[in-house]
Amino acid sequence: MNRITKILMMTLILSLLALSAANAQLNEEPNRLSAGVMGGVTLGHMNIGTEFDPAFGFNLRYAANPVMSLQTNFLFGTFTTNANDDNFLDRSFENSYFTTSVTSQIGLLRLLGSTSEKVNVYANVGIGLIFNDVTTDVGRKDLDIWTQFAGENHSERAMFATFGTGVRFNLGKRVDLFAQYDYNTSTSDLLDGFRTRPETMIDLNRRTPDSWSGFTAGLQVKFGSSSRDADWHKPEPTISAAAFSRLESQLDQLAARMDEQGTRIGQNEENIRALERRMDEFDEKLNAIHALLADQESVDLTIGNDVLFAFDSAVVRESSKPTLARVARALLDHPDRTLVVTGHTCDVGPASYNMGLSERRAAAVRSYLVDSGIDASRIVSQGRGETSPLVPNNSEEARALNRRVELVIQ
Repeated sequence: MNRITKILMMTLILSLLALSAANAQLNEEPNRLSAGVMGGVTLGHMNIGTEFDPAFGFNLRYAANPVMSLQTNFLFGTFTTNANDDNFLDRSFENSYFTTSVTSQIGLLRLLGSTSEKVNVYANVGIGLIFNDVTTDVGRKDLDIWTQFAGENHSERAMFATFGTGVRFNLGKRVDLFAQYDYNTSTSDLLDGFRTRPETMIDLNRRTPDSWSGFTAGLQVKFGSSSRDADWHKPEPTISAAAFSRLESQLDQLAARMDEQGTRIGQNEENIRALERRMDEFDEKLNAIHALLADQESVDLTIGNDVLFAFDSAVVRESSKPTLARVARALLDHPDRTLVVTGHTCDVGPASYNMGLSERRAAAVRSYLVDSGIDASRIVSQGRGETSPLVPNNSEEARALNRRVELVIQ
């Protein structure tokens, strides 16, 4: 488990501890629940520069005391391309997104000893999901290389971590005013639809993964009949030994689950490294294909299905055709060589369907090479479906490693 994830989990655990500790009160039970509306602007830190785009939403909040509170946030907005962003090929995008997050807010002034019931400065940290709806475009399609840098339209979701600070003002018994800044860093490199390519000059100084900043302000409306509310009035908590014992047991169970999750994350990270090694090895072999064919009886090339094909498709992507064209050139230059194309899938879906899909994908690669001038008698295509996995299909990263097309030049 990486350090950021551990910090986020520990912060949220501390928030839950504070909520549990305030369960029984010796004084009047304060109002704890509230709902807020907010609006503001966002600024993306991505491959493509963005405008200051509007965003709006609402939140549901539970305050344990003036120091600790837990908040669920829902935000709607759109990322759009900055008209002055001088990027290569005039690439542009629009992402109409929706985010939901859970954050823990820490009242900094109260934590430092302030007793003010009118203003409080707070920090917040949390995790969330962003649901994307991305469309992309390339303005300079007059250049032959534009397809290599085309974007990816998608509606995928991604996790993100959020950190920020803000200030809250007590306007009265029922209403607070707040303003805050948040920095959000996602697990995706495709919030703008364009992958970072640090090996090229166009993205030499670009960031990955994508992130964005948010500046919002709004009103918080408090619920309840009490004259006191937990955001501004400190309760006097008590907790029984039995309750503390139950909480300790729950924390032990949570720690065990975190350890198990850490093991899974470690396995996923190793699978990701294996994917990266496979891509690097493919590029190295393809760059040296003529020398390899001169020295070796056979050359094995493995490329991921996700590179060659869209999901559940047997149509070769336009972006991968230049790569297959290089394979065709090698075969044309070595007319005595033959090729075996073998398709593989993961275990998602029925086995019989996966077998057929792997056969169709291998046949699509063969068809492209034949159309490129290779004699059909020199190429054999076959499918293995999900029968020959490289690793167990126990995660999305592992399945991505198993989805592949193997090219053996003999």
